[in-house]
Amino acid sequence: MFLGLVAQRKLVESFDAWDEAAQAFVPGAFVGRIEIADRFLSNFNKPLRRRMLFTAPDVVFPASRTFRHSGTGDVYLVGQSRQDATATGGNPHIMLTVCHLVTEEPNGSSGLATIYRKAPAGPSSEPGWLVETELAKAFMDIEFRTSASEPETFEVRVQNFFGFLPRHIECQPWDFVELQGKRFRVVDAFADSGLAGLRVDQDEDPRINFVLRRKGSRTYNRLTHEYEAVDTVHNVTGYLVREKEFPTWSSDATPYLDVVIERSHIGFQPVPDDMSLVYEGRSRVIRHVSLQAGERQYLLRCE
Repeated sequence: MFLGLVAQRKLVESFDAWDEAAQAFVPGAFVGRIEIADRFLSNFNKPLRRRMLFTAPDVVFPASRTFRHSGTGDVYLVGQSRQDATATGGNPHIMLTVCHLVTEEPNGSSGLATIYRKAPAGPSSEPGWLVETELAKAFMDIEFRTSASEPETFEVRVQNFFGFLPRHIECQPWDFVELQGKRFRVVDAFADSGLAGLRVDQDEDPRINFVLRRKGSRTYNRLTHEYEAVDTVHNVTGYLVREKEFPTWSSDATPYLDVVIERSHIGFQPVPDDMSLVYEGRSRVIRHVSLQAGERQYLLRCE
């Protein structure tokens, strides 16, 4: 009791809670004290943005895991917490929480981001083309990681970043994030100090909407006295293994092109010689179908 009063004596700073439904801050959600995590000035983004939040042990953080300092206007993400108690196992007298600064500034690296996901809109038997929908809006911070040469290009660099979101925002590879007017592709997702960590880049989405045509069975037309076959068509989304070959889809110069289709994005197993992929009016026959070791993707060799 006495230790709690002493430890909490300076917890007088007011904080506002971010309401995800209203997209606004609710004032006076809780009180505490914010402190920098490292007294040394780092030349890296992550240490500069980490803070320590001191609160009473019974403080309940907002469901958005995001709050704003009522005085400074700085916005933070809530990370991992730890409660301190006496060495003899007494009641906790203070709670220490890792926070990450995500205040939006012009031309900065943080702010309110919009997360998008492309997924089939149809049932599992006929998924159809991928449709992009808004997944969530949340505050985010990114940190430059590295840049690498784009494969098979000259003097073209692809930038890679680390990103941090509230831990309840569940991103996955192929999600896209818009922040500060820029669009990023999610490559990996992981957990970091009670936050949702991401590895993102600024590469474009290489996936293409194809029409998969299946040969129909031949039936006899008694009016025309001819055999007719009605093909069945399916909308599927995939991408070329070698993106630079995309312009040659309609050309005869490249006899074979390899296309990858996620197993969850097609409601059946493609059949060689019986099916073809059509894009912008040009049809290529599927000559070989293989399933990668993890059984998540079909690899189609098209002629």
